[in-house]
Amino acid sequence: MPVCEAEGLGISETAPMNVDLPVKEVMTPHPRAVQLGDKISDVRAALADGRMHHLPVLDGKLLVGIISTTDLLEFGFAPRDTHENVDDYLDEHFSIEQVMQSWPVTIPSNSTIRDAADALATGTLHAVPVVKDDGELVGIVTSTDIVSYVVSQT
Repeated sequence: MPVCEAEGLGISETAPMNVDLPVKEVMTPHPRAVQLGDKISDVRAALADGRMHHLPVLDGKLLVGIISTTDLLEFGFAPRDTHENVDDYLDEHFSIEQVMQSWPVTIPSNSTIRDAADALATGTLHAVPVVKDDGELVGIVTSTDIVSYVVSQT
């Protein structure tokens, strides 16, 4: 779009934002996570308050999956369901391993904001776990983190 058209939209020319900064500048370090053997009702409860929509799944310190609000919805349960027997039913019939997305797209801890944005743009989730070389979870970056960074730079 030519500059003259952009000016009419209230867009001004500014210095380009630095998307080559380390991802640690925008990620949530040491995010809440669940262990592979935890109960699925614990996941439902953690997602119920609506402040997060993705939980990394660990086997010890190793990231093995991610579970999202959407994953629970696909099984017919909203995280905010409060029916008395929902948690009992979930725990009796489902495991985290059955519901989670195994081996999600990740980025290494030395990645840039650009790398995180690329992973989010090409992946199927709105969250990308950040891991050390050995697979240990060190953070998570979400599409909201990237949008917030872009807004802060304009």
